[in-house]
Amino acid sequence: MIACGDTRPPPMGKQPNAPAPSQMRVMSYNVNFGIAGDPSTIEAIASAKPDIVLLQETNEAWQFAIATRLGEDYPYRQFADPIGWPAGGMGLLSRYPIVTIETLPPPTGALFFAWRIVLDTKLGRVQLLDVHLRPPMSNNGSWVVGYWSTRDDRLREVEYHHAALDPKLPTIIAGDFNEEGDGKAIAFLRDHGFGDAIATFAGTTRTWEWPVGGITLRFQLDHILHDDRFVPVRAAVVEAGRSDHKPVWADFERMDP
Repeated sequence: MIACGDTRPPPMGKQPNAPAPSQMRVMSYNVNFGIAGDPSTIEAIASAKPDIVLLQETNEAWQFAIATRLGEDYPYRQFADPIGWPAGGMGLLSRYPIVTIETLPPPTGALFFAWRIVLDTKLGRVQLLDVHLRPPMSNNGSWVVGYWSTRDDRLREVEYHHAALDPKLPTIIAGDFNEEGDGKAIAFLRDHGFGDAIATFAGTTRTWEWPVGGITLRFQLDHILHDDRFVPVRAAVVEAGRSDHKPVWADFERMDP
């Protein structure tokens, strides 16, 4: 979605220390395709010192700007242009070598593809799923109707993508879920053994804001979930950038085999 209203970035909060040697920091950030190249949004990524960044709503302009500013920090990068919808692009920034990236096409009722990513990291070979689930908008363009009618669509998306995962690999699922922690997609993943690192450490807090008339809507739409082979040790929402979404990050250690 394109930011509207007051587009000044919030003041940058205290920057976190880099993760410990035994830990890996994963960030998810919907950068907003409508403000491509915004410097404060790119600095919001850099400020958190993540090892891996899963991006949503990237495009060619975002790819150029991010690679120019952060290319030396993230030698392993991949971007995919949006297909059909301008908000459908994806990106990956990694300090670790990419083994494979598999594009998972949107199932019926979905709008955007997902990525299944395998990396060779300091914690071993890991699997990540970068998702941008269907926004709560009906087929007729109604957000009011879509708030209720699209919940099953997001559930089907997650079921479809979950089935494509390699169960032998430790897994993190992150992105813009377009639903809060009580949504059906999140519930499905919890039922399959995934914990929500942001909810654990930041509680029920907003990761998305959108001004409507005289009010501002605030929801927790961005999540970083992990299976039981990872132990989250801290997580936070970054109060920076001009996107309608806030970057979120979590530090993980590997559970002893």
